Amino acid sequence: MKTLLRNFLSVLRRFQMAVGLNIIGLSVAFTAFLVIMMQVSHDHSFDRCHPKAGRIFLAELCDSVMANGRVIYPGAFSDVLIASSPHIEAGTMITPYDKRNYLSVGEGSDAEGFREKVTTCHPAIVDIFGFSFVEGDKDCLSDPEKAIIPESMAHRMFGSEPAVGRQIHFKEAVWTKAGRDLTVGGVYRDFPDNTQLGNTIYSAIDASFRKPTEWGGSNWLCYLLLDSPESAKVVEDNFNRMFDFSQIWGCENLHLRLLPLEELHYMNMQDIWGSNSLRTQSPETVRLLFLIAWLILLIAAVNYMNFSTALTPMRIRSINTQKVLGSPASALRLSLLVEAAAICLMAYLLALVWVYLLDKGQYLSFVEVDISLLLNLPIVLVTGGIALLVGSLSGVYPAYYITSFPPALVLKGSFGLSLNGRRLRTVLIGFQYIVSVALIVGACIIQLQNYFMRHYALGFDQDQIMITELSRDLCIKHKDAFTGQLMKYPDIEGVAFSAQKVGGEDAYSTYEFTHKEEAFPGFFLSVSPSFLDVMGIEVTDGNRFSPSDDKDGNFHFIFNETARRANGLEVGEMVDMGWGPGRITGFIGDVALTSLREEEQNIAFCVSPDNKFQWLSYAYIRLRAGADVTKAVDRLREVVSGLDASYPLEVEFYDSLYNQLYHREEFVKKMVTGASLLAILISVVGVFGLVIFETEYRRREIGIRKVYGATVTDILLMFNRKYLSIVVVCFVLATPVAYLFAAGWLENFAYRTPVYWWVFVLAFGIIFLVTFLTVSFQNWRTANENPVDSVKE
Repeated sequence: MKTLLRNFLSVLRRFQMAVGLNIIGLSVAFTAFLVIMMQVSHDHSFDRCHPKAGRIFLAELCDSVMANGRVIYPGAFSDVLIASSPHIEAGTMITPYDKRNYLSVGEGSDAEGFREKVTTCHPAIVDIFGFSFVEGDKDCLSDPEKAIIPESMAHRMFGSEPAVGRQIHFKEAVWTKAGRDLTVGGVYRDFPDNTQLGNTIYSAIDASFRKPTEWGGSNWLCYLLLDSPESAKVVEDNFNRMFDFSQIWGCENLHLRLLPLEELHYMNMQDIWGSNSLRTQSPETVRLLFLIAWLILLIAAVNYMNFSTALTPMRIRSINTQKVLGSPASALRLSLLVEAAAICLMAYLLALVWVYLLDKGQYLSFVEVDISLLLNLPIVLVTGGIALLVGSLSGVYPAYYITSFPPALVLKGSFGLSLNGRRLRTVLIGFQYIVSVALIVGACIIQLQNYFMRHYALGFDQDQIMITELSRDLCIKHKDAFTGQLMKYPDIEGVAFSAQKVGGEDAYSTYEFTHKEEAFPGFFLSVSPSFLDVMGIEVTDGNRFSPSDDKDGNFHFIFNETARRANGLEVGEMVDMGWGPGRITGFIGDVALTSLREEEQNIAFCVSPDNKFQWLSYAYIRLRAGADVTKAVDRLREVVSGLDASYPLEVEFYDSLYNQLYHREEFVKKMVTGASLLAILISVVGVFGLVIFETEYRRREIGIRKVYGATVTDILLMFNRKYLSIVVVCFVLATPVAYLFAAGWLENFAYRTPVYWWVFVLAFGIIFLVTFLTVSFQNWRTANENPVDSVKE
């Protein structure tokens, strides 16, 4: 054993770069595996934090004619559903909207403003989702004047002082709440990030808002707690058989479906109205990440096996000397396996250091999960076991190969390359190449699609626009003062308002329009008359909004060309939304207000009379070209502070808005790009090890060739020819796989980049160049050695 250790240390000293690269490659592979599996576990365990998660279901109304569904519906329907079956132990309605309310805590000069989301619901929500309380009474929601808040919010608002009994003062009305003040009745432990429930303020729906005759709205989600998961089918069938669905929006083709809470995150919600209020993830994305994690680990194991085999020429004489002296082959193989496992364990421990540093430095901010080692201890421990297994399995072939030669033959120095061994190593390195090419192509396509989305002609000028959300009082009472003071600033060109944040969502409020007695759906965006001017949206036909349009008591619509073509609309015609008719003022080009995942939709910008949609809470401020953004933001803060000193103003720009909108695509891009770089790095190490193996076996041949006149270039070409031919074959095999992956991923987008031919050429060029440089670098020294020394050895 001492001899083995001495020989191995000799190899480490002699081939420091190769050994170092191998350990680093393994550690980086384990790092990537840890991070990706943490993310996969985060998605896989979505909503499983609730003690009764397996028995919780979300109600969906499906339309058998339109082949779509709704998870937002009238409150009266939810009440009837909850009381419809003895299998339903409890149920709760939940407001699905994510608008944050302006509130304050403290009195007088000590008042401090916050903007927080308020979720109104039934008190049963506490038992259904298993809230865990650190302070207060879990039954306090039975009092509609009380609320429960998360622990993090309690610390943010009240510091270390007790929160129970403290007052929360709302500066604007909370929907379904009659009063403006709530008392904190309990503090619950924060839910983890991977759940549909948010860490928000929860309060009961006031009785005055629970109308048993309210069948026409779409304002609620409804969760049910069943006595067992198997009861879902019974509840569905009984309700569908007994309930008169024509009460809901006058539709007779509806039926109930119960969606398991634990499956919501992975469900395809593209055809479900209101699904943007749920947090979903493409299962294909999660499967892709899972596959990438194991591919990286697999090519790292393959690489280590190739590298261990490459050390054979330097170690075989010592090992077989021990066999001659009586050491059994089984003992030698066991020692080599232990050695391989130890190296993998060293790489794993180094990977833990990498993950710790990445976590502390917050270098992986695009990863949704917290990558703290302590919070992910099960994955850390399992990966440690996998590291030992990888070391053992990847060391099996080298251990048997090194000890397989007859001792006498080896001691005479006449052993040679095994044909089967060469084939196996070629197949293994080929596998690495195929994975590398596929990942490079995938990374390029994802990068191109992200670039395509960020630079797509949206139909409006999003540059130099500041966006901020205002309180109700600022919007209604101080709107003119707010606009007037901002317009005095020379770097501000215009100010406009809308009821929703335009350009940062997958969907908007959808309403039904009636034109010539024909109904059609469309996105409805209530805006101020100056909105199109400030946003740089051009009118293609008709007129723009007039500054007096919001004062004449009428509705004024401007539709996009998609709505015009699909529904035969014309300038001057009347359109009705149920609140009274409005005139079509003009048309705009096709404006991309939603993400490019969705097809073109009917879009209507509307200027409403004073008594409708007055609360345009989002302000859009256009800056002049070359304006000092920092000073403009400071000016905005001064204006708001002068109107409401406690209001917690937040300012954002469209680049940050699109970062949120395309967060999922950005995450996939960075993960696949990182995996591609890792695959290339590990493949380089694998090639490096194989070249060492070939060079050591063929040193005498190289020396003889040089004696007969071969140049350094001839030697380098001899070695490169083999490896570059492997690259060509692997590229041919990888191309269809990479194309299918790229084309399949792009199917998630209504607007997408083409799969360019040059992407495949680029992937081939990268692998070709990296292989050529690696082989040439390793063989340069051998090709320049004195042939006398090579032949003598």
